[in-house]
Amino acid sequence: MHFILILLYYHKIFMILEINSIYLYRNKKQIFDNFNLKLKKKQILLLVGENGVGKSSLMDMIVGLIQPNSGNVFIKGLHTNEICDKKKFFTYLPHKDSLKDNLTVEQNLTLWLELSSEYFNAKDLDKKLKFFGLLGLKKQLVKTLSHGQRKKVSLTKLLMTNTDLWLLDEPFNGLDKKSCDLLKILLTKKISGEGAVLLSSHIDPKIKEGKKVFLKKKIKNYNHRFFDTWEKL
Repeated sequence: MHFILILLYYHKIFMILEINSIYLYRNKKQIFDNFNLKLKKKQILLLVGENGVGKSSLMDMIVGLIQPNSGNVFIKGLHTNEICDKKKFFTYLPHKDSLKDNLTVEQNLTLWLELSSEYFNAKDLDKKLKFFGLLGLKKQLVKTLSHGQRKKVSLTKLLMTNTDLWLLDEPFNGLDKKSCDLLKILLTKKISGEGAVLLSSHIDPKIKEGKKVFLKKKIKNYNHRFFDTWEKL
């Protein structure tokens, strides 16, 4: 009994994300078949795989944008369906940025801060913009930026959040080497505290502290219990 209590305490204190026995089908294709994953504090997990293996689907499932056919997802011991204010539990940067084209860099980040219930004054924001070399673009409309610049604007959000868990879908895509190195510094700093990072990539970004989780494409299973007639496939 004492040993069980110790295990439960360890789980509560150190486990950030836990995915148990996930089955997921999308567009009549099997994406995950009894998939399991655990992410602890001070850990970086890197989802590696070619496009189409389900990296983005997994991220969307964790944040609640899609629901698995079966299985459970827990963040800091709470089932994701029970978390009302999810922005307090994780910061999610999807592969496609959510920036508003007709707003400036400054306006986009200020809007994100307001929606995330985070507060920064103007001087704080300027300091964060300097990290990726964006201060000179502060007043520029996002629609005029290059893909790499847009990516750096999105990544600047990581400098302005206090959540323990970062969920990053293809964060290195579109970045030059210098920006990649800066992002790696951010990731290392995150896990030096109480944080944890789950990120995806179709290439190996060579993160020294990262542990790789390889994802492979699944083959359709026509006899799976979720499809009981040929016409449903």
